[in-house]
Amino acid sequence: MHQCYYCDQIFDSKEDLYEHSEVHSDSDRNKEIKDRQKKINQN
Repeated sequence: MHQCYYCDQIFDSKEDLYEHSEVHSDSDRNKEIKDRQKKINQN
């Protein structure tokens, strides 16, 4: 399970979460979130 850092919505796949993150308008913040998720997933 993957949780959105903006709204806490839960997704079954990373792809769905990444797609969802686009709805949150600040693209710089989206990049920060994606980078953080990649670091988490690498551990």
